[in-house]
Amino acid sequence: MIEEYYLMWLARIEGISLKKKDELINYFGSGKNIFNCSSIDLKEFCIKNKINFENILSNREYSLIKSYIDEINSKKIKFISKFNQKYPALLKNISDAPLGLYILGDLPNENLNKVAIIGARKCTQYGALNAYKFGKELAEKNITIVSGMALGIDAMAHKGAIDAMGKTIAVLGCGVDIVYPSSNKNLRDKIINNGCVISEFPPSTLAFPNHFPMRNRIISGISNATIVAEAAKRSGTLITVGQALEQGRDVFAIPGNINSPLSQGTNELIKSGAYPLTETKDVLDMLGINNNSYKSTKITEKENIVKETLAPDEILVYDCISELPITIDEIILNTDLPIQKVQFALTMLELKEYIQKLAGNKYIKKIE
Repeated sequence: MIEEYYLMWLARIEGISLKKKDELINYFGSGKNIFNCSSIDLKEFCIKNKINFENILSNREYSLIKSYIDEINSKKIKFISKFNQKYPALLKNISDAPLGLYILGDLPNENLNKVAIIGARKCTQYGALNAYKFGKELAEKNITIVSGMALGIDAMAHKGAIDAMGKTIAVLGCGVDIVYPSSNKNLRDKIINNGCVISEFPPSTLAFPNHFPMRNRIISGISNATIVAEAAKRSGTLITVGQALEQGRDVFAIPGNINSPLSQGTNELIKSGAYPLTETKDVLDMLGINNNSYKSTKITEKENIVKETLAPDEILVYDCISELPITIDEIILNTDLPIQKVQFALTMLELKEYIQKLAGNKYIKKIE
């Protein structure tokens, strides 16, 4: 049996902290040695180091490890310990790194920069559009987008990365085989196809409130930097910010309306020293990435496929529309088309589900 499975067994023993599990590994040399050592030696070490000996002893069954292996294999889940070369290097270096990660999908290339985008579940349209915009634009620059697959900001950041045909990682507060929230099932499937969902919690573990602060340290710990798209003054998002700062990560905050409760948290972060984020270049400069303007080949191919289905006037109108709202007057000005032709083109683009109409007669490209 390979060492990874013994470490998976150790990781799943409850009632023993990560620190104590590290002490066990350091003393006995491996998960396998912990499993196979004499009960006398194990008990002596546990008593000396205040570790629950009975918890380990009651779990030392090969049948238990086999059941864990059968479960992850049947669900196509991978497990990697922090001693595995595939384990994310940035995460491994935090003080409370998970002993192992369960993965559904494929971890993006370790050499890619990773940026977390987090924020309010009940976000405003302003917050949602910015989360999508920065998720998409950073993914176009070959940066992996990390978030928590929650409703609101998290979901929009993942969608931006997916629409850019880039890589994204969702860190869960439950088992990777659990869809939480259940309404994000389609999004979860797309994330797996464009990256992975990961968790330190074993399969079948349900989402509990105390799991999310633990999850959040992984979101920030795996990332080079964290962006707060929108957050209230007493938001749980700020817990992640605190963890990111403790881990030595840079934190960006998107400025918001001073009268919006959901911008109070981000505005306060900026006042406290977070970098104000107004354009993608701000993040690229921090990461040392050359901000030469380009669109990825994949994005160009996708838009070309869309345009093959459009009439000439529809193409002109479609090219005016982006992820940021634009009014019909601005479209008329940019295309120099009569209002009737613009209105007809907009109607056709809506019917084909390439754009969507917002309040105030504004239009954006369709966000799936």
